[in-house]
Amino acid sequence: MKPGREDEAAPAGGPWEECFEVAVQLALRAGQIIRKALSEEKRVSTKTSAADLVTETDHLVEDLIISELQKKFPSHRSPFSVVQTW
Repeated sequence: MKPGREDEAAPAGGPWEECFEVAVQLALRAGQIIRKALSEEKRVSTKTSAADLVTETDHLVEDLIISELQKKFPSHRSPFSVVQTW
């Protein structure tokens, strides 16, 4: 049986394999940033209320994830461009 067009275009691990691998690598890098921050002094600010805290580490991790995803997948629409409030 001759393979269909879908089979020809899809990488060996399926169409989401590259996205999955990028997500795993970013999660590991984010984990390193968070682990390092555990032993450092925290700088904390608020987002929408006094109970809605955000740390410098939160900002670093978010910036890493968003910038790397934009570099790796420039044609993908980012849901974060309108969500960021700080």
